[in-house]
Amino acid sequence: MNTYGLDIWSDDNFIIHQDEVLINYKSKPSLLEITNKIRSEDVRGPIILRFPHLIKKQINKLYNSFNASIKENNYKGNFQAVFPLKVNQFPFVVQAITNEGRAFSYGLEAGSKAELILAMSKSINNSPITVNGFKDKEMVMLAFIAKQSGHNITITIEGLGELRTIIELAKESSLKVPNIGLRVRLHSKGSGVWEKSAGMDAKFGLTATEILEATKLLRSANLLHKFTMIHFHIGSQMEDIAPIKRALREAGNIYAELKVLGCYMHSSSINIRWWT
Repeated sequence: MNTYGLDIWSDDNFIIHQDEVLINYKSKPSLLEITNKIRSEDVRGPIILRFPHLIKKQINKLYNSFNASIKENNYKGNFQAVFPLKVNQFPFVVQAITNEGRAFSYGLEAGSKAELILAMSKSINNSPITVNGFKDKEMVMLAFIAKQSGHNITITIEGLGELRTIIELAKESSLKVPNIGLRVRLHSKGSGVWEKSAGMDAKFGLTATEILEATKLLRSANLLHKFTMIHFHIGSQMEDIAPIKRALREAGNIYAELKVLGCYMHSSSINIRWWT
């Protein structure tokens, strides 16, 4: 019998019984029966079937894996993940992610005004919201409004111009200032399809010189205490752990130097984007 590689890719989420693919959950419903029922109701394709229990399983697996490593290595901080809304904004998906991630305060990442508004409406338990992508003055103001509304929000700066916009709004507005993260442009590259999105030739991120300039701007504006995170990106769909180790060592050195310079970045948490 052809198992279509289920033993390789399904992670025991699907099984074959009497030549039918079953969902390996509770009553083990048949995918064929589900499809036939949908067709009998005159629904035509394409059709996407979603399984919220798999989101719960993956979130638990993610946090349990990191927490086990934290315990094994006697790390004194904690782990916090955020889901990039650009991956999937469908209501049922976002609702499942926020519901299943409630126990962990699983956060959301926004890359546009629409996504930030969605994140503000779905964020629970003071879970973190991070803001990436292009940021005009209106986008930055929306982040200020989110902070004023009580959200745990960090806006990630990808250029000195964005930082100057934050400083300008902090002077003009009486709203609370969101936490600030700096995207650093590492020398380290990743591997795989998105390797070219990292390294010194990457389009986004601050160089070492620009990071020093950013800390000076924050200190002169009395906002250095708002600098709480460094962010870096070395690619997606990584094929090897070695580039990740190199990037972490480089980022760790930058973090340590920034602490020496008097930055207030929290050392108690790891923040990671997770794609589902």
